[in-house]
Amino acid sequence: MATYPRTCRLTRPSEFQRVFERGLHRRVQVQGLFARVRESSSDEPRLGFALSKRSLKHAVERNRIKRLVRDSFRLHRMQLPRLDIVIITQSEVAQLNNAAILQQLVILWEQLGRLYPSLKTTPQAKLTL
Repeated sequence: MATYPRTCRLTRPSEFQRVFERGLHRRVQVQGLFARVRESSSDEPRLGFALSKRSLKHAVERNRIKRLVRDSFRLHRMQLPRLDIVIITQSEVAQLNNAAILQQLVILWEQLGRLYPSLKTTPQAKLTL
């Protein structure tokens, strides 16, 4: 069973600032979502959110997106490269149903795997729960 431990989360403002540093990150976009990514300082991929009230007006919408992204990340994190990933939404994501959002996330994870093949997680990091 895949889990979503605290070690797989971006929690501190300094961790988010590191991802957003000018010129040192990459932006990957799919329909309704985009991700800012940077090589992780840890041994496994980590996930953070930057969801604004401007793009998603209601807390219900923001929570639904976070729940779907966390679940997809939890299921795919063993195949992801060692990256710090910050998910940012666009307003059009609110019109997508859950299946469409999950499909876009699979595309996003595949894009990240193709962009960073040398940063695949090590088998030892996969064993950490």
